[in-house]
Amino acid sequence: MTGDPAETAAVTSGLDPRVASVLRALEERSDKERAEMEALRAVGALRGRAAEFMLDVGPESGLFLNTLVRSARARTVLEVGGSVGYSTLWLAEAVRATGGRVYSIEPVDGKRAEQRANLRAAGLEDVVELTACEAPELVPALPAPLDLVLLDHWKELYVRDFEACWPAVAPGGLVVADNILTPKKNAAVIAGYRRHLAGLSDARSQVVSVGAGLEVTVKCEDRLIDERSTPAAPSVSPVTPATPRDGGPPR
Repeated sequence: MTGDPAETAAVTSGLDPRVASVLRALEERSDKERAEMEALRAVGALRGRAAEFMLDVGPESGLFLNTLVRSARARTVLEVGGSVGYSTLWLAEAVRATGGRVYSIEPVDGKRAEQRANLRAAGLEDVVELTACEAPELVPALPAPLDLVLLDHWKELYVRDFEACWPAVAPGGLVVADNILTPKKNAAVIAGYRRHLAGLSDARSQVVSVGAGLEVTVKCEDRLIDERSTPAAPSVSPVTPATPRDGGPPR
């Protein structure tokens, strides 16, 4: 987020005014927090305090996620790492249009309380369920299949929680992971996550340079896709060649 009011207005244009208002307030807060985090980092005091901040995906990634939900017509969306609800708002605004529901995991009680308040202020509380459960215990209880999963929490848990979600993801469904390109301190663990994805036979994955970098992974079940997309051969009745009236050979 750059703090440019024109940029903020452009990204949130077309949204329900209540949703746009809450997003703008959170973006202003995020700008202040990022400046505070940079000041702490400069004096080596950020370590151990990162969880105090929003750590949101930012407006460009938020809009991208909203667009993915709408284009995929996703109805069951899981968010792992809801924080105070910035990305939840973008997901919920889209899911309201598709007639679906967002299930958001946020283990920190204070953040989850803020998340609920922000959803209520935006008029989106009725399409979101909040929980402190971890993904491995929550996923089996969710309505299957999952159409879209957002991973935006501790990077060391990306592989574990991807594996917890992947069997429940629909063919053509998506898993989106944030912070793939930045911050650089996560480079080693993110490389491990990407190696894990590269070893999957039923996935195609691509990094999208939006916000802090998003890894978008689609579930490919080619056998099912082939069965649905290959038209059946037409049924043709055998035709007996006619015999010419003069008794000559048929043409």
